[in-house]
Amino acid sequence: MKDRTSLLKEIDEISFTLNDLTLYLDTHPDCPEAVSYFNAMAPRRAALLKEYAEAFGPLTVDCIQQNGGLTDHFTWTDGPAPWEGGIL
Repeated sequence: MKDRTSLLKEIDEISFTLNDLTLYLDTHPDCPEAVSYFNAMAPRRAALLKEYAEAFGPLTVDCIQQNGGLTDHFTWTDGPAPWEGGIL
């Protein structure tokens, strides 16, 4: 398992890539290379977010759904808040 810092760095890098690709695809929606790269990177980001959520808690609200959804407890509030030292 990766440590928190390296996992966050990888999530940041792939998120930046996907954001940049989204902007490019806004003006070049038929570019097959960009579409293919986006389709390859999006599942990788989802897998990293899931890995992070399983190890350290949900990073985004989407991670709650990936981990089986809500039962009788809202997991978003588990663990320390950022001002309490969470997600450092």
